[in-house]
Amino acid sequence: MKKRTTHLIIATLALLLLSSQLFADQPIKGTVTYHGDLLNPIPSVTVLLLNEDMSTIRAQTTTNFNGKYIFPNVPYGTYYVQAQTTPIEAGGVELTDRARIEQIIAGSDYTPIEKLAADLYSDNTIDTNDLVVFDQRWAFGFNPEWVFGALQQVIHTGTKTEVPTMGGSSSGDVNGTFVPTGRNEIVAQVNYFAKTFSSNFSIEIFANDLISASAMGLVIDYPTTVNVKDITSQVGNFNNLRIENNQIVITWANETVLFDPSKPVVTINGSTDKNYNGGDIRFKVNSKSHFVSNGEVFRPEFKVPYLSITGSDNLSHCYPNPANNQTTVYFNLPADTKAMLNVFSLNGKLVKTILNEEMTAGQHSIVIPVNDLREGVYFYSLTTNGNVNINEAKRLIVVH
Repeated sequence: MKKRTTHLIIATLALLLLSSQLFADQPIKGTVTYHGDLLNPIPSVTVLLLNEDMSTIRAQTTTNFNGKYIFPNVPYGTYYVQAQTTPIEAGGVELTDRARIEQIIAGSDYTPIEKLAADLYSDNTIDTNDLVVFDQRWAFGFNPEWVFGALQQVIHTGTKTEVPTMGGSSSGDVNGTFVPTGRNEIVAQVNYFAKTFSSNFSIEIFANDLISASAMGLVIDYPTTVNVKDITSQVGNFNNLRIENNQIVITWANETVLFDPSKPVVTINGSTDKNYNGGDIRFKVNSKSHFVSNGEVFRPEFKVPYLSITGSDNLSHCYPNPANNQTTVYFNLPADTKAMLNVFSLNGKLVKTILNEEMTAGQHSIVIPVNDLREGVYFYSLTTNGNVNINEAKRLIVVH
């Protein structure tokens, strides 16, 4: 009997020892989401497991595509979990977020993650300083950073511990509209149409179906060979206007304005610079461009002209013109054909032949030397003989 009792005690102790080993090293796991939305997880977030002193990093991991992370085999004890950053580019900031900051300043209730996103001045309060920072950042392209909630204390009892969901946000995305997986990438809807080239020009940008708006944010990219002189708009004065690094950033927010659909939203006046050497000129509406209408983000279809060197013709105006050494001509061939480009004097006499050969379909360019021509007015002509019939001419002025 005594021997049986001894065996029972040993077995019990072994079971207790095994149990303590099983429960002493169990995982700690959790989820990081965008604005606390379980349907909007944040992948690739660096998550730290800190000891109770909050200064020693015990382990480090990253969230998977579903925003989940796990620290395996963690002994029981008290820990802190902290989300730090993610390589995914932050985004989602729109002018509706500015309106939300104004609401918070006026006394509207807000969540902790909204406060975190709205605290652009980084003083743990939401006030007009945050609006000033928002406007400054918006004017310079607003490249938001990631912000995450405070440390989470974890009492790890030796069983599988689930950490309360941690939240993160792009700084400035107070409404939490961003989807941090790249699945919500927005492409601006733009209808580009040709407009005859001129070295001094106006680009009129229309917004289809835009009836009214209380805010406007436009980002427009333009070529390096262009000088922007001034910009006008139906809304009058802008809150912010920045023109640099070949990009125009416009911010306007005010009381609701009714738009005239027959007039451009903005008109850009500019000119080509000395480095321009031909080719089409395009002002491209960036995907960040949007309006705020009835409290909602509205992205209309934009209608934007581009300066076509050939216009509606197959033969372009030469550039430069007048010319003193050489000039460049662009021409378009609708199909493979034999093409001839000749230069004639004002009285119709052939002066020189620049091109006389079989050409493939598409746009081409060719240089016309004029340093051997006398000053005066000439004509250059494009004719084809084959699958298409083209017979067009343009004027050329030579000066020395």
